[in-house]
Amino acid sequence: MRWYHSLSLRLLFLFWVLLFAVASSGYLLALWFSKPIAPSPVPEAVQSSLAPLLSDVNTFRSLTPGRLLAGDYRVAASLAPSGQERLQLDRSLSASHRRLLLSQLEAEEPQQLPIGNRMLIGPFKLDGYSLLVTRPITADEREQQVVSEQQTQRVQTLALLIGSLAIAILLGAWLVMPLRRLTHATREIAKGSEKPELKRLPKRNDELGELARALSTTAYDLAVSRDAQRRLLSDVSHELRSPLARMQVALMLSQDDDDSIDREQHLGQLGRDLERLSTIIERILSLSRLENGLVKLQAEPVDVRQLVSQLVKDLGYVDAQHGQRLQVHESDDWPVIDSDPELLRLILENLIRNALQYTDEAIEISCQATPESYTILVRDHGQGVPEDQLAQLFTPFYRADPSRNHKAGVGLGMALSLRAAAVLGGHIDARNHPEGGLEVAVILQRST
Repeated sequence: MRWYHSLSLRLLFLFWVLLFAVASSGYLLALWFSKPIAPSPVPEAVQSSLAPLLSDVNTFRSLTPGRLLAGDYRVAASLAPSGQERLQLDRSLSASHRRLLLSQLEAEEPQQLPIGNRMLIGPFKLDGYSLLVTRPITADEREQQVVSEQQTQRVQTLALLIGSLAIAILLGAWLVMPLRRLTHATREIAKGSEKPELKRLPKRNDELGELARALSTTAYDLAVSRDAQRRLLSDVSHELRSPLARMQVALMLSQDDDDSIDREQHLGQLGRDLERLSTIIERILSLSRLENGLVKLQAEPVDVRQLVSQLVKDLGYVDAQHGQRLQVHESDDWPVIDSDPELLRLILENLIRNALQYTDEAIEISCQATPESYTILVRDHGQGVPEDQLAQLFTPFYRADPSRNHKAGVGLGMALSLRAAAVLGGHIDARNHPEGGLEVAVILQRST
């Protein structure tokens, strides 16, 4: 996931954008709804009181900014028709209200406008000269200012509250809706759904998208695991039913039959079925341990040729014919690999026993080396397996064509070998040899 797909950065950016939008909207709403103090006409009483002082041309020209005119009235600005210093402004006002003073000087008629704690009045014009004066604002005028400011603050506060609510709704919808989908999908998975409804969440490139993809993968894996568990339970029930039924019959017949020969035959059948049950249970437990990752690797240097030779001797000790049928290619480049000897022997023993069960011909065990891997081959000289059934050979309790089934194996050996090879970091392939028979390849990486 790239850094710009991060959910944290998206949240930060979204919060910043919304905060900016709220502040801007608050400012605009304040301007829209508030009533700014507009200039108002100068009362006749004020004009009458100032007229005697502003009617003489010489007196008018001599008035400079800051000069006390009469009472509380002071000159704020003057504009002459010509000269180097034709514009003069009161220093206390020009710093913060220069633009307003210039705008007021250009007005056609005298008007008054509050600025801060003073009232700006003018322009008064005489013989081409313009003059602005100020006076302190009255209590009523100050109250009007306070009311206007409070109105503006209320509008801004209302805008911020509405904007904050909008931020909360947008962020909540953006975050809560995907979380609700994930919660709903989790409940679907708990009910056994293989494909929970996640809509477009898995396509997102942020953390929620990763979580949705992981949840989808988990749902599929759980569904596959449940299906495999159901199939295994069904297959185990089927496999155990036949020997248990034969054991019950053999036990009943041995109890009812007084003939020692027949009784021995029944007890022999009972012993064989017990052995078969033991084998089935042992294989099931081994497969379960491998499937659940309960087998811990104990890697050590393994001489594969020596391991195969010992395995052939052990099989020949149990059945001399097995030893005669097993042919190890001693001339091959047999490796010494770093692996778990018990798991590797389990793989090869299951493959060899499977070949011994399904053919009476010779079994060849060879090895091939490439720069990347080692391949151990177990080939029989039987009839082979139909191409459409090769992939099913590694399914638990699967048996190929009954015509090849001479000794009715349990059907777990190939599945055990496949899972054990995966634990060792390798894999197993099965194919029909061009010259006849089935050939199973155990492929192990050189780094294993």
